[in-house]
Amino acid sequence: MRNAIVTIAAAGLLAGCGVSTQQEVQMGQQEAQQVSAQLPMVQDSYIQNYVNTLGQRIASRTSRTDLQWQFQVVNSYVVNAFALPGGFIYINRGVLARADNMSEVAGVLGHEIEHVVRRHSVKQMEQAQGANVGVGILCALTGVCQSGVAQAAINIGGTAVFAKFSRTDEVQADEGGFQNVIRAGINPRGMLTLFQKLLAEEQSSGNSNVSAWFSDHPGTTDRIADIQRMLNQTPASTLNQLQTNDSNFSTMKSRLSRLGPAPKSAGE
Repeated sequence: MRNAIVTIAAAGLLAGCGVSTQQEVQMGQQEAQQVSAQLPMVQDSYIQNYVNTLGQRIASRTSRTDLQWQFQVVNSYVVNAFALPGGFIYINRGVLARADNMSEVAGVLGHEIEHVVRRHSVKQMEQAQGANVGVGILCALTGVCQSGVAQAAINIGGTAVFAKFSRTDEVQADEGGFQNVIRAGINPRGMLTLFQKLLAEEQSSGNSNVSAWFSDHPGTTDRIADIQRMLNQTPASTLNQLQTNDSNFSTMKSRLSRLGPAPKSAGE
């Protein structure tokens, strides 16, 4: 953890002085190295390729075609997804396990892609005034820093700027993500159905793995209503022409079900 603090603290020095695309990518690469070192990734190449192909399909229709987007599946039952600066997107195994079709996975990816498109992380970084922003991303979004020792190190290292995206950021990511999946030819209804599913599970069981989603993605109830509004404003003829599922989704799910148990250290 000390290495992570030393390596990433330099990113905070860029705060307040404007972050270029090159700097954004460099910081994202640093963060991605830390994520790869500290979080277990799903090793099944079919699952990884499925998510990466779907993510690339969506990202290629955005205004950030200048980025070399990368999509990875974290081997964790925790229901979560997160984006690093520069186009590094992570989705947890727990999300894939609850998805019933391709459009539900696409909705999550479209949302995280929009955080990068709108440079939400970078804008927070520019306001950080030297805070240890990198540790904030790694710990708050991945849940990897739950130990008392790690938390103490964060407090010493600086304020965790990226503890949460604001409700405004989340709404913007929903609205932009909605359009992202439409441009990719995918039905955005999957955003609604997955959110509704997660909310019902959290309310009925209080599952801690699902609660992580609501902690890191605030205002979900209001956002569900906003997505429903956008769906109501989209002509049914348009929605009916968009793709909801594909032939590879069921294969991906089958392979997911055959994976061994996720490591207990993956944020549970």
